[in-house]
Amino acid sequence: MDVSAISRGPKRILLTTDAVGGVWRYTVDLVRGLARQGLSVLVASLGPRPSAGQRRQIMKISGADLRESEFALEWMPNPWRDVDASGEWLLELAQEFRADLVHLNGYSHAALPWNRPVLIAAHSCVCSWWRAVHGVEPGAEWNEYRRRVRRGLAASDAITAPSVSMAEAIAREYGIPASKIQVIYNFSRTCTYRSLLKQPRILAAGRLWDAGKNFQLLERIAGRLTWSLQIASGWPHLQLQREMAQASIFAHPAFYEPFGLSVLEAARHRCALVLSDIPSLRELWEGAALFLDPRDEQQWILELNRLSSDPACCQLLGQAAHRRAGTYSCSVALEQYKNLYARLMQSRRQAGATAA
Repeated sequence: MDVSAISRGPKRILLTTDAVGGVWRYTVDLVRGLARQGLSVLVASLGPRPSAGQRRQIMKISGADLRESEFALEWMPNPWRDVDASGEWLLELAQEFRADLVHLNGYSHAALPWNRPVLIAAHSCVCSWWRAVHGVEPGAEWNEYRRRVRRGLAASDAITAPSVSMAEAIAREYGIPASKIQVIYNFSRTCTYRSLLKQPRILAAGRLWDAGKNFQLLERIAGRLTWSLQIASGWPHLQLQREMAQASIFAHPAFYEPFGLSVLEAARHRCALVLSDIPSLRELWEGAALFLDPRDEQQWILELNRLSSDPACCQLLGQAAHRRAGTYSCSVALEQYKNLYARLMQSRRQAGATAA
């Protein structure tokens, strides 16, 4: 870790999150790493309240605190009254906490009068999701979402994305200069179960209600597969990790996946990865996975059954995935965030000196 970045960077960070999906896992791992570097982090949760288990994950981190709310997230139906109210709440938290920097895992709130550096982590967005799933841009009912997201992105001091593909999508959808977006790959600090033996089974994991995950394909072909197929949705995280440790194949037929923490965690458990052939997953796993057309059911049946009948190939793919997973390093990502924070703080100090 760059010691000078630590000394020049913020000491107190306000970080927004939600407990709906992978953003929570990202939050826990990032906050744990920042706290170990001596930073104080106030986590502000929007949307559905965290579970008791999720709450404990944050509260066990020395140097971190959690504030909860139930304000609607910006991609939910008719959220704007809540988005405005949550913005007032966040401004009050930043003042009370004396935050040096604001790290948003959302878009709209970046346009608020923070009077401190603001970073947006662009995990996903409705417009790029809609285009990937439906093949067209979202309709007029999403115009206010587009306007607010574009305004937030323009107002932010910096933007990160978890893949080049997502960075390009943000630039394309909202007219943001590519130079403003830095790619910082996601990572996982989850412990792996190395003592468990692989079993002849296929695993998938994610939100069943998210059409972007395309689990309907797996449900349609499950009865024609040699090995049993299980789709994990809403499972406790530790239970999912144990299942990954025992599954031989991890199947992910997504139409849309800006990064895919579940794929990374499956790779860390030496699952053979069978992934949809989309740009982001190619970018992240080329040479370490089998790629299939997410709309071709017959191809998925053929290749999953072929792998099931070839344990040696399955094992080799799992080993390749495990090696690639090692490149998505916690230490590298943390150093990139710390250096970015330090640059933002330095720019703000210079701007203040110039104004004075």
